[in-house]
Amino acid sequence: MASTLNKMLEEKLQQNLKQHTLAAQEVNFSGGREFSLVSVDKIEANPYQPRRVFPQPELEKLAASIAEVGLLEPILLRKTGDNCYQIAAGERRWRAHKLLGKHTIESIVTEIADSDMAVFALAENMDREDLSDYEIGLAIRQIENVFPTKKKLAESLGLNREDMYRYFSFDELPEYIRADLDNNPRLLSRSAASDIKRLLNQNKDSQTIHDYLAQAWDLLLVNELDQTKVTGFVARKLKTPSESQQDGQAHGQHDFIQNSKKVGTIGWSGKHLTIKININAVNEEKEKKLMDFVQKLIDEDSDKKV
Repeated sequence: MASTLNKMLEEKLQQNLKQHTLAAQEVNFSGGREFSLVSVDKIEANPYQPRRVFPQPELEKLAASIAEVGLLEPILLRKTGDNCYQIAAGERRWRAHKLLGKHTIESIVTEIADSDMAVFALAENMDREDLSDYEIGLAIRQIENVFPTKKKLAESLGLNREDMYRYFSFDELPEYIRADLDNNPRLLSRSAASDIKRLLNQNKDSQTIHDYLAQAWDLLLVNELDQTKVTGFVARKLKTPSESQQDGQAHGQHDFIQNSKKVGTIGWSGKHLTIKININAVNEEKEKKLMDFVQKLIDEDSDKKV
């Protein structure tokens, strides 16, 4: 896929960036391109950057290489205002310079359209071949308007349309899942995301599917459920009557919230009062306090009956 994308880039950016490969050797460029030492503090990241995470060990390794042999290739920038720049290519090199405490970085400054900024960001990262499916999905969304149709977009990326739409599945996942993916984009593959999307669409009228999906996601986060098993977990829950359904509908259910996220419920149905709390929401000490508190309440009721 990376090679196909690079070929597309060569065709797409040929008109105004055909000298890019010579950037490290040339000092003056036609078409508004110029070599410059730019203050690292005046540079912003590419707004179309698909990469959500820059692993610290990798940045430290790159920084050590730059400290030893210098910067082998300038980063590519576009000017956005007086002494203000955005990165088109080279964000890792820029971050490594900041890590080293360097004040300036060798740069090629030129005019670049938004569409080309998006394509540059995707191409640079795809060429490393270590982007997650989630990051690739975000990046494809950012460049899709460059192409007249989805078909052309898929062809340019070397994808069949079915696989491309798997990347788009991330868009339709619940917000809390996408928030976790922003922090750890490798939690979910495009195939697993597509399966979850399909299950949600098939059960739009279900009142409980989102609760079951939240349960499955919590298990995934603590490595107790593989991403490929999420939809199976939810599907089994949908088919198996819950305790509340077996004992009558739950009444007066109340949600426990921690850091704006649901971590448990309390409610009664038939003859039972049920408390459910995510094991990750309480430590051993809190668990003991909860058990002691409930036991005390039960003992109080027993004393009143005597």
